[in-house]
Amino acid sequence: MRRTTGTQPRGGTAVQVLLALALVLAGGAFIVYRLTATPPEAENPTPGKADQLWTCGMHPQVIRDKPGNCPICHMKLTPLEVDSEAAPTGEGSTRVGRGAPAKERKVKYWWDPMLNPPYISDKPGKSPMGMDLVPVYEDEAPAGLGLTIDPALVQNMGVRTETVIEGRLERAVRAAGYLAEAEPNIHDVNLLVSGWIRRLYADTEGMQVREGDPLFDLYSPELEVATQELIAGRRALPPPGADETSRQTGEALYAAAVRKLELWGVGRGQIEALSRGDRPSETVTFRSPITGHVVKKATVEGAAIKAGDQVLRIVDHSVLWVDAQVFEQNLKFVSLGQRAEATVAGRPGETFAGEVIFIHPHLDMTTRTATVRFAVPNRHLVLKPGMYATVTLRAKLAEKTLLVPREAVIDTGTRQVAFVSLEDGHFEAREVKKGLSDGRGTVQVLEGLLPGERVVTSGQFLLDSESRLREAVQKYLRERNGRATVPSPNGPRTTVSQPSGAGEKHSAAPPVDPELQPHIDAVFSEYLRLSATLGAPQKDVAIDPGPLISAAGRLSEALPSSVYREKASSVRESARALQGRELAEQRELFRSLSAGIISLAEALPPSATVGEKLLIVHCPMSGADWVQASPEVANPYYADSMKQCGEVTGTIEPAAGRRL
Repeated sequence: MRRTTGTQPRGGTAVQVLLALALVLAGGAFIVYRLTATPPEAENPTPGKADQLWTCGMHPQVIRDKPGNCPICHMKLTPLEVDSEAAPTGEGSTRVGRGAPAKERKVKYWWDPMLNPPYISDKPGKSPMGMDLVPVYEDEAPAGLGLTIDPALVQNMGVRTETVIEGRLERAVRAAGYLAEAEPNIHDVNLLVSGWIRRLYADTEGMQVREGDPLFDLYSPELEVATQELIAGRRALPPPGADETSRQTGEALYAAAVRKLELWGVGRGQIEALSRGDRPSETVTFRSPITGHVVKKATVEGAAIKAGDQVLRIVDHSVLWVDAQVFEQNLKFVSLGQRAEATVAGRPGETFAGEVIFIHPHLDMTTRTATVRFAVPNRHLVLKPGMYATVTLRAKLAEKTLLVPREAVIDTGTRQVAFVSLEDGHFEAREVKKGLSDGRGTVQVLEGLLPGERVVTSGQFLLDSESRLREAVQKYLRERNGRATVPSPNGPRTTVSQPSGAGEKHSAAPPVDPELQPHIDAVFSEYLRLSATLGAPQKDVAIDPGPLISAAGRLSEALPSSVYREKASSVRESARALQGRELAEQRELFRSLSAGIISLAEALPPSATVGEKLLIVHCPMSGADWVQASPEVANPYYADSMKQCGEVTGTIEPAAGRRL
């Protein structure tokens, strides 16, 4: 047999050597990869693990990554501790999970995220823009940026909340007034015949008389003759059975005598008594026509009186007028038939009520008030004319509306914000639209809140400060990481995208209806013309806002939604304010116009025809923003100096085209 022992061992050794070399090469490659590969944290740094940041205690929007001075107030920056909740997540800072099964999730409310302020509803449907509402679940992070604070810190901050309720809104208008005599209850006693006062019964001003009481006895030759005619007429009345002619003649004479005495003010009962006498009475007694008080006595006993002279004035005080002086800003809450109440110092604890019967059509130029009148009963005569009264007019403003305490709404002057308390120390800042107030600490909310939600009524300014600080940190971290910002309900900055410095593209602004785009472009083109004119060195030549006013007016008329029309109208009114002003005043008023343009750009951005990228620039010295097309800063708020003062804080991307 042939031995074959040398061949197979040599082949097995080669295979083993090759396997060993492969393992060595693979291990070396893995080691090299681990040493040279970039960790995920380096590619996408976690904002929560950011380096030490520095901020200004007076201006929390100033965030820097190194110590120094505040560019606004020049105070030293202080260290800022950045936690994970200040980092941008795209969902807001929240501790509410999203992991609940879909069948267990409960819809909290429905909203349209395209509108600003958001349109919120408690049921599905469409927004005023015709877009389908999007559900927000109770286990879901709130729309917009929230704020989460440790519950223990919330308690230390003294945060208190109240529930948003639905109810009737009434306003009590308080005014000063006085009691006056009711003019329909004033009665003058005048004589229609001449004579002399033989006796005066109502001889004291202020004395009370009742209807039918004697006032005075009058001697008058004319009355004496008339009385004789009356007696003669009675005697001339034919007996029963007389012929028709005699009867008619006698009755006519008697009726004429009675009529004469009635026209001279003699009562019917007195005429009957005089006619039964055998001869005329020397005097005739005149009696009171009403029950009241003698407020004026124009004669004395023995005085001669001519026909037409006033003898007495009697006023019935069983009903008095209350004349309240209401300031012009409160007149819109007053109407005829409205319930009114009055209190007087002389009758503490008593209220006298009535209904408004008269509102004076003219305003007192000195006091800026108008007289509002209502009548109150005074059966027991406890009220006296001339008394001062405190008047309360109750106006029903709305039968059913959302009501919150006045302290719940923070009014910045341009925006109104309320903090909604969710749970576990989570708060959400909502932009709301405030309506009327009841004057006692409750205000009406027209938009932004839902019934049953809890709003912060105490400590909200601390929440607002904390929210602004965290928003500033978020903005800084996004800029450093090359991310676009999300508009925050806590800050006035309105940008479509933030500059990243890395050249990356940002998502375009919401597309706009092509039919409306020419009107939108015209508004922005005219604004940019004014911005460029003011940005260039100027002397005394004022700008002409006329074309911008016309363009904004045409846009407002063409818009189908009241939300967008309001933005366009705001631009038009701000432009009108520039007309006829000096250049220095126009520069000051330009900040309001710029704010309106930036707000309009958020909803209705211009097309690329106006500019591929418009810049939003902020001037730290004036605290105002503006929009420009030029890449070089041209400050419109200063004439010759500081034209380069400003920093680019955002950009406006061109519209893409959508149906409104």
